[in-house]
Amino acid sequence: MNTITIPADTQTPLERVLCYLKGEKPQRVACFPLILNHAARVLGVSIGKYNRDGKIMGKSHVAAFRRYGSDAILIFSTTSTLAEAMGTKMEFFEEDAPQISEPFIKERSDLKKLKVPDFSRDGRLPVYMEATEIAVREVGSEVCVTTVLAGPLTTAAALFPVDQLTRDLIKNKAWVHELMEICTQACMKFIEEILKRKSLPIIVEPIASGSLISPVHFKEFVAPYLKRLSDHVHKTGGGMPAVLHICGKTTPNWKAMLEAEFDMWSLDNVDLGQAKATAGHRVVLVGNVTPANLLKNTPEEIDAEAKVICEKMGDLKGFILGSGCEVPINTPPENVDALISAARKYGRFDN
Repeated sequence: MNTITIPADTQTPLERVLCYLKGEKPQRVACFPLILNHAARVLGVSIGKYNRDGKIMGKSHVAAFRRYGSDAILIFSTTSTLAEAMGTKMEFFEEDAPQISEPFIKERSDLKKLKVPDFSRDGRLPVYMEATEIAVREVGSEVCVTTVLAGPLTTAAALFPVDQLTRDLIKNKAWVHELMEICTQACMKFIEEILKRKSLPIIVEPIASGSLISPVHFKEFVAPYLKRLSDHVHKTGGGMPAVLHICGKTTPNWKAMLEAEFDMWSLDNVDLGQAKATAGHRVVLVGNVTPANLLKNTPEEIDAEAKVICEKMGDLKGFILGSGCEVPINTPPENVDALISAARKYGRFDN
């Protein structure tokens, strides 16, 4: 790795992130490695315990922040958590994230039984709420605490098999819109519960990737519902930004994503330089070191990849270095260190 003298940080992670919200240049580029289930590894607990116990989940993220010094905490387990609270059944594993075992909607008539969940008791929503409260209480004065929720389409795909859902985008449009309406109401309630706890909501829509959803369907079934969520954050968030993450290839849907009026995009498998040209005037861009590389590459290779990204983004104050998607559970700690060190080396605004 190149030998470079790295100036000491004079801002806390929270102060650095607040610069973005104020339109000011921070001392250096912020860094958001998307540390999710990997936080359990830092605390030394099983993924199964992390996913079932709010205290353990919260303590895991506090430990990960203390270990790495990243600029955001992301409270998260799976994109099916909201759907689980609405009736989808999950299968749990000790050393991997839970997976869907039985979607709630087996027949389309089951839609009549679907309700917005009770966040005090349904599914593992209380786990999320407790973890958020612990992180905010213990380190919220130092770092931006965020809580991740699946967006309406991703929640719908966890309630009704995704292959059938994508077919119904064509064959049963009215029914899909009914499903999306209930999912949107549930997401809005989730946002309210996150904001009550002084955390920043992050909406993730992996099912809306361009690899799965065409631009036509994105415009009809994704963008309008995401717009309602961003509006809800803007209306009720007390100045907090609306943040969106979509995995995979999103380039064909950027125009519609702009219409949803989010303030920050976390992007995965795309050219960030192209995203900068298209949307850099409107949104803060987060990304996008390849997650698989974090797992298997050396720290020197992570440093080199992050350097290219920082150079491509230039002095754009609306850029945050990060991983393209979730930091894999078994990522070597030295690779996360390399990513954060790269932000300190190559993302300077104070020179």
